[in-house]
Amino acid sequence: MQIEHVDPVAAAEEASLVLREAWPPPALHYTADYLRWQLGFPGPAPRAVLARDGGEPAGFIGVAPRRFRFRGVASDGYVLSFVSVRPRFRGQGLARRLYAELLGGLRASGLPIAVFVEAQSAAARRVLLEAVDRVGFQRKALAACRNHGFIPRASAEPPQAVAAPAAVEDALAAIAACGDERVLWSAPDAAQLEHSLRDPRPRRLLRVEEAGRAVGAAAVFLSEIATAQGFDRVATVDALYLPEPTAAQVAAVLRAASEAFSGQATLPVVSAPNLAIVPADQLRPAGARPTAATFDAYIVHPEGGPWMDAEVTNLEVV
Repeated sequence: MQIEHVDPVAAAEEASLVLREAWPPPALHYTADYLRWQLGFPGPAPRAVLARDGGEPAGFIGVAPRRFRFRGVASDGYVLSFVSVRPRFRGQGLARRLYAELLGGLRASGLPIAVFVEAQSAAARRVLLEAVDRVGFQRKALAACRNHGFIPRASAEPPQAVAAPAAVEDALAAIAACGDERVLWSAPDAAQLEHSLRDPRPRRLLRVEEAGRAVGAAAVFLSEIATAQGFDRVATVDALYLPEPTAAQVAAVLRAASEAFSGQATLPVVSAPNLAIVPADQLRPAGARPTAATFDAYIVHPEGGPWMDAEVTNLEVV
């Protein structure tokens, strides 16, 4: 088995093959275009490791650039994702070797790394944590991200908040206003936001208004899910930038997401993988209902640092 660092964008076709085979339906449709976009964000150089057996792709792992802010201080960083091993190459400790190779190569960067892992997969979580500890990185568990669903319903009451299409400048203003010191904030700059809008899937930025004033922003997109019957396209809330989230604001984002891709979505439900910054008692009034999917969130770092005091993140689940 050959394990090597590769150019993430150049390796997108091989990575797509690995991911699509590794995650049986229903699962995100990991196209090569999606991976090129995800691994092509501006910022620190993306990293990826590919395992090949006799020249055939067997496993893949990568990190994509992101920008964070914690307690007023911005930092470049990464989100670790795309960990996958094709079924016939499992049982050989390959995922551990991929983690070790990738994390070892990131030690000199000194940058924080966010990572999500399915809470129902104890084996995947164990492999991640053992790999982090083995390379000597510091780690901190953040609040779990439970997926929520939303189905729009007619109401005679006028909405207390509304969300409408936004410009990059609107989103940047909302991001700058996010200051809760418990939160490791996703803090994309203009270049990253503009790149995000080049998502091969339909995507929108939203401006949230309450009582006639701007109170936040959000990003929504049309997720493509591979199923046994074909593909479903589901409106999805990617990230919330709400400095002081209320049920009315969250409801506004969910309603706007349900309307943003009219005629394109194949299901009426809106998916919201990460509402962790929203107080739990405001989710039901917003119309959000928990689903079975939950993601454990971690921040890892070669040396530790202020990010280890974070309790929650609004970063999109990747």
